[in-house]
Amino acid sequence: MALIFKDYFSRQASRYAKYRPGYPDELYAYLVKTATKHDAAWDCATGNGQVAVGLVPHFATIYATDASASQIANAFPHERIQYSVAPAEASGLPDHCVDLITVGLALHWLPLDGFYAEVNRVGRPGGVIAAWCSDLFRVAEATPAVSALIDELYALIMPMQLPEVQLVHDHYQTVPFPFEELPAPTFRQTVQWTPEIILGCVSTWSAVQRYADAEGWAGLKEWGDRLSAAWGDPTLPKTVCWDIFLRAGQI
Repeated sequence: MALIFKDYFSRQASRYAKYRPGYPDELYAYLVKTATKHDAAWDCATGNGQVAVGLVPHFATIYATDASASQIANAFPHERIQYSVAPAEASGLPDHCVDLITVGLALHWLPLDGFYAEVNRVGRPGGVIAAWCSDLFRVAEATPAVSALIDELYALIMPMQLPEVQLVHDHYQTVPFPFEELPAPTFRQTVQWTPEIILGCVSTWSAVQRYADAEGWAGLKEWGDRLSAAWGDPTLPKTVCWDIFLRAGQI
C-alpha cells in the first residue's frame, strides 16, 4: 500500500527558504567528527537545503531529497548538492552509498519503518544517522511585553498542532530509534532577528498554517504589529535563541 506524504510545507516553500534559519557550526563539527568517512551524505527531508548547504564544506557529495517538489524548486543551489524529489522511504539512491544521513527538524513527519529501512539500505556499514529537533525560541533581551507576546503566540497555535509535534516537545526521546546510539550533546542556536523575521519564520510552521486556514491571517498580522510596537525600534535585531536536541546512531 502506498504511503501518503504528509505535506504541510509546500504552500509556504518560498517563505521557508527566506526565513528558516540554518544550524550552528558546532552541530556540523559534531557530525563531521562522528562520521568516520566524508565521501557522501544524504540529507533527507531537506526542505530548501538548509542542512545540505551546511554539509558542503565537509562532504564531497551531498544528496538532498524532499517529497515536496515546491521545496526542492526553492532550494539553495550548489554544485556539490544533488537535489531530487523523493519520499524518505524511497530515496532512489544506490545501496550503501553514503557515510552520513541527516534529518533536520523533520523526523516526526516521516514514515519511520520505511525510512529506517531506507537508512539501512543507503547507509554504508558503520555510517551515521543523525536527526534533530529544536525547542521553542526565546528573545534573550526581551522586555516583559515581548516575552508575553511570544507566550501569547504559543498559546494561540498550540491547539492547532498535529499529534506528531508531541515528538518534538519530547525532544525526540520518545521516537523509536533502532540504531546503536551515540552520545549526542544539546546545541544552542543563536540568531539576530527583528519582528519581521520572527513573523516570517513562524508563518512557515505547520500549526500557524492550520491556524490561518481556520481563522485567517488577520490575527497573526495584528500580533506581529503588537510585537513590533513592544520591541522598541523594530528595525534593530535582538538575540533570539533555542536549544537543538539530537539523536545519533551508527548504522
